Amino acid sequence: MIDLSDPGLDERLRRRTPEGRYEIGEIELVMNIRALQTEGNLAGVRFLAEVLLQRCAPIFQRYSQGLRHRPELREEAIASMGEHLLREAMNPKEIFITQNFIHYLRCLCVDEFNRVLRQEGLYYRRDEEGRPSGRPQHVPRALVESLRPAPADDESAPVADVADPHDQYEQVHAADESQRILTYLKDPLDRTIMVLRAVEGMKWDDIAVICKRTERTVRLRYERARSYLRECIAREGKTTYSSVSG
Repeated sequence: MIDLSDPGLDERLRRRTPEGRYEIGEIELVMNIRALQTEGNLAGVRFLAEVLLQRCAPIFQRYSQGLRHRPELREEAIASMGEHLLREAMNPKEIFITQNFIHYLRCLCVDEFNRVLRQEGLYYRRDEEGRPSGRPQHVPRALVESLRPAPADDESAPVADVADPHDQYEQVHAADESQRILTYLKDPLDRTIMVLRAVEGMKWDDIAVICKRTERTVRLRYERARSYLRECIAREGKTTYSSVSG
């Protein structure tokens, strides 16, 4: 067990063996994080978690090099790698991380990198020689105008009758329609975030606590899901118009 009160602990955490390995390895850090979590020592968990993230940062940078032309996506990938790492470091049921940490970390980085590629429509199937082939998998983030209502004094905007907000039929219909639209989102976490923010009107920090994600991750997933839903609704409207015209 690592003695957090040891005045020389910081030096021991930085010290390496002649073989180049850390004197206190990553697996030992993970085991101590779990032990401190069981004891309820959150300050100790936070301290060792920061050490673990600092050690893994160069690996995160290396495996996200493919997104260096998209800094915002690279930042998201690195944040997801760190979040994934800490979540499983504190999960006693995750044993792979304590058996071969280096291999585990590489697999984690590859999975998170590919996940970002898929969600952005940048992930391609590859042929036998490793070259991209076919069309990208998944729909990329929609680059369209945000869902902002037209100003009330905008005379160019079409005027529509406003439904009675207390009409029970309209409320039921709106609830059903909302549930139908949400079915476009395949990821349960995205649906949860959308409901909590758009329907329940909860604050970002409260949503982050409920979903066990960082506030930044929650915001990114919300914007991505909203853009995707907007695209789906637009496509649905075009299909309906074509059917009526036909």
